[in-house]
Amino acid sequence: MILQSLCNVYDVLKNEDEQAPAPFGFSRVGVSFALVLSPDGRLTNIIDLRSGESRRPQEQLVPFQRSRTSGLFPFFLCDKAEYVFGIEQVKARDRDRRSSKKVGDDTILFEDEKGLIVVSRRSRESFAAFRSLQHALLDSCDEAGVRAFLAFLDSWDPERALDHPKVREYRDDLLSGGRCVFRIGDAYLHDIPGVQQIWTASLTRDSAETCTAQCLISGAVAPISRTHQMIKGVTGAKPSGASLVSFNEPSFCSYDKEQSYNAPVSEECEFKYTTALNQLIASPDHRIRIGDATTVFWAQTGDRATETIIANLLDPPYEDAGEAEPDDPGKTPEPARQVIDDRALARIRDVLRLVRQGSGIRQGDLGVNPETRCFILGLAPNNARLAVRFWHQDPFGNLVTNLARHHLDLEVVRSDLEPEILPVRRILFETVPRNAERKEPPPGMSGQLMRAVLFNTTYPVQLYTAILNRIRADQYLNRVRAGVIKAYLLRLARARPGVAGIQEEMITVSLNETSQNVPYRLGRLFAVLEKAQGDANRDREVGSTIRNRYFSSASATPAVVFPPLIKLAQHHIAKSEWGWKTIQQMEEILSGVDTFPTWLGLEEQGMFMLGYYHQRRALFTKRDEKKEEVNADE
Repeated sequence: MILQSLCNVYDVLKNEDEQAPAPFGFSRVGVSFALVLSPDGRLTNIIDLRSGESRRPQEQLVPFQRSRTSGLFPFFLCDKAEYVFGIEQVKARDRDRRSSKKVGDDTILFEDEKGLIVVSRRSRESFAAFRSLQHALLDSCDEAGVRAFLAFLDSWDPERALDHPKVREYRDDLLSGGRCVFRIGDAYLHDIPGVQQIWTASLTRDSAETCTAQCLISGAVAPISRTHQMIKGVTGAKPSGASLVSFNEPSFCSYDKEQSYNAPVSEECEFKYTTALNQLIASPDHRIRIGDATTVFWAQTGDRATETIIANLLDPPYEDAGEAEPDDPGKTPEPARQVIDDRALARIRDVLRLVRQGSGIRQGDLGVNPETRCFILGLAPNNARLAVRFWHQDPFGNLVTNLARHHLDLEVVRSDLEPEILPVRRILFETVPRNAERKEPPPGMSGQLMRAVLFNTTYPVQLYTAILNRIRADQYLNRVRAGVIKAYLLRLARARPGVAGIQEEMITVSLNETSQNVPYRLGRLFAVLEKAQGDANRDREVGSTIRNRYFSSASATPAVVFPPLIKLAQHHIAKSEWGWKTIQQMEEILSGVDTFPTWLGLEEQGMFMLGYYHQRRALFTKRDEKKEEVNADE
């Protein structure tokens, strides 16, 4: 289904002017140099096609450039200097590693402190293979430019390459890996219609090595691709790319079928899915990073508004404010600046409103068709191959509804400066220690979380426990962590009503003063006791707060911690100007607590922390509102 969906999106993309992928048999690649030939086949000039400070190659549509692994594999009319000129560069550090047999075959053309430029046995064979391929395809062509090109190949002597002034001028750049094309007059050879027809015809030409079978994707009987193209751009994979479909061990093969003949995909379908996937990964509009997974998404339509809504729900664009988090969790944190545009934000609010009302996404609600098929694919590196972390396909209406439910379940009380919705990657970031050198969540957690989001199921317990552990270690509970706790408990209560005494109606966005849940009330009590300590020591700095010393143990073993904390609070209340207010709050909270539990389970610890967060937000919000009222009166 993955490969078939990618083939389908290729057919959608090819009808677009701006994002149209290369047609079958061609590639859009960067070309560094144009070799200008005279009518009699002499090399007259070399044009540097690179531009900008970074010397970026010029993108051109050329005959297909397949990924090279090992052996000799020349390309048609566009290739690197080793194939085009028959020379190669040996760096100084690599010279001693070459075997004596290889060195004996080398003809040294140039030598300096950087290394050697040589004609080796491999470079000779590369040039010979390149020349043979061009002759095999073009000998029957009568185009004047083609005859000049073949004459150049027949007359070129690799051992005299540096005798040409232009080759000598660009020798280092030519041998750094840039591609070369051929130009006759004002036209590139690969752009001549007759040459393109010859190349296209050769793609369907049977040969002794062609394996014909029924394609698993199209169902048509066609030549089968022996190897599949590399997928490039996946974070953590090799720069040269990694394979999504490959076989490299005899144990993976069956019925004497080697390599990708085990999974017969026609050459045309293989080209379509690899081209489409590479283009999607290369596009910032279709790619996001979720944990260790490079995630691509697309819709089976040419309407980009559909994908824009999905992108904003999956990865709402905002700038994180950095590491400047307050020591006091009641204080408003340094805000994450929302950079999403107003129109997109309004559309997301419309989605959340529709789902909150329970009406779902209907035709005409968002200006898109709710039945449009949408796809999300998460890929992670696995040595030289790619692992599929998650794969999901759904109509737009269902997909957006599940994404909106995820954001609604995460919703907790927040300041006006904090972003309304959070990217999935921001949730995973909270599982990583803040002093870690690499901000990478545990492998596989991105897939578990995304499956819960996409299928509207309970969140992974690994995520929940990781968040609890980070709160204990940091003694810090921010909006993101509180949102994860709320969302996990909310979906758990829906799936298993009454687990650990938790009901869905107990779990609210903001402070629930009517909740009789004991762990929730104990979290509220801890927040009140902490504020009492802060009020009593307002004029001096406290070296160690009760949060630093007792928060972890209070959330796990309240019967041990709370009696001495309440006793300590009497001293704080006596010093505080608002001590009577603290006593009222404590009495109200403790009215629903008969005894302090000996210990709390994981779900109960989550309720404790959620109660703590809600109460702290309420305490400081009320204080801020009171200040605003006083200022208004003045």
